[in-house]
Amino acid sequence: MYLITILVYLVIIVAIGILFKNQNRNIEDFALAGRKLNTPVLVGTLFASYIGGATVVGWTGSFYQMGIDWWFSGVGALLGILAASTIMAEKCRRLQQYTVPDMLALRYSQSTRYVSAVMIIIGDIAIVTVQILAMTGILVSFTGIERMTAMIVSVLSFTLISLFGGMKGVAVTDSIQAVLIFLGLLIGVTVAFQIGGGIVPVFTSLPENYFQPFTDVSLIGALGMAIASFGITAVSQALIFSRVFSAKDSQTAKKGLYWLIPTAFCGYLFVALLGYSGRAVLGPDVPPGEVFSTLVTTTMPPFMGGLLLAVIIAAIVTSTNFILLSASVNFTRDFYQQLAKENVSGTRLMKVGQLAVAIFALLSFSLAVVMPDIVTAIVFAYTMYSASLLVPLYAGYLWKGATAAAGTLSVIGGGGTALVWYLLKEPFNLPSMIPAIIVSLSLIIIVSLLTKKTPAEQFEKLGM
Repeated sequence: MYLITILVYLVIIVAIGILFKNQNRNIEDFALAGRKLNTPVLVGTLFASYIGGATVVGWTGSFYQMGIDWWFSGVGALLGILAASTIMAEKCRRLQQYTVPDMLALRYSQSTRYVSAVMIIIGDIAIVTVQILAMTGILVSFTGIERMTAMIVSVLSFTLISLFGGMKGVAVTDSIQAVLIFLGLLIGVTVAFQIGGGIVPVFTSLPENYFQPFTDVSLIGALGMAIASFGITAVSQALIFSRVFSAKDSQTAKKGLYWLIPTAFCGYLFVALLGYSGRAVLGPDVPPGEVFSTLVTTTMPPFMGGLLLAVIIAAIVTSTNFILLSASVNFTRDFYQQLAKENVSGTRLMKVGQLAVAIFALLSFSLAVVMPDIVTAIVFAYTMYSASLLVPLYAGYLWKGATAAAGTLSVIGGGGTALVWYLLKEPFNLPSMIPAIIVSLSLIIIVSLLTKKTPAEQFEKLGM
């Protein structure tokens, strides 16, 4: 039953994505849907990728385990969306660029472009690897198919929509799946609370200190959680900026991000309620990573379980499609196009982008096959990329005093500090993002004071 439902769903959603193949004539169509996304589609694709598989499965377990304390991550993420919408959305769309490194190159230099693009590509490949492992685990657990078969099905599902449909295919399939994710979570929460006896019995059966802040995490730990979520959200090209660049105009970009704040909050709330009901129904002894699957398989009717599985599949597919597309656009725009010795046509750039999708998907698949037990280290690559980009991106567009040399060193210093702190096993229990942000901010200030100022005409081009 689960196998047929999942496979039929995947075939339908991939087919819808591929239908948009003929609408991709150049790199702008392939990477940015021709910059024509309207507000409903923009909000739909933002929500579908933002409330991804990691959020639905991982955060359900985290809310189950940590109660209210996990909301520090949620608040940090929502503030990240707010920062992107108020500070960067209109600027990015008005300047008509393709990538976050484009924005950094305009503000600083080409060297800033290259180091930031490397960080993004490494982080995106790492996350695609994790998503392959996550989808494989679901397929193996719920359908009984062999692991390698499940991995192949996973990577093909992720790749085909991005490869042929481009941004338009991804955005439209995302919008369809956003409805499924929202309604599926809402219905799932309703059923879970009915199983637990209702709202009052569920909440009264939870531990006494479950909704008391700083029960499971210290003040520094909470700050680290919030900063990490803020950083990953505020600079995420795959989740945020690729949509901003694809909006039909700057106002649409800003409006879409503003609408993401309440819709993402609803998604977080549904996931939190699933975690809370899971704690009430299942008790305290289920490993956090298994809470969602246990809730589905042991407490819910088959139809409801199938619907929630479809939610997970939808969430994983949508977020991974965009991450693959993001990495390919970075390679095409920030390396191939910049280093080419001749003017490259938009059609040729699109073909290079499609080839990059296939190569990055194959690389992620290979990593998932040979290194399935280093998920934590792989995920950290994404944290390192956010630590690299947060300060130089926002400081650069808020402070005219930031110089080109400072921007490049801030990228390197932020990512390097996060990596070193992680390898040292986070001394003093200080999360890696905190020292990384301190070093990155210090570098951009100190180096800017010591190096050549940015010419005034550059600010005029940026509208600053």
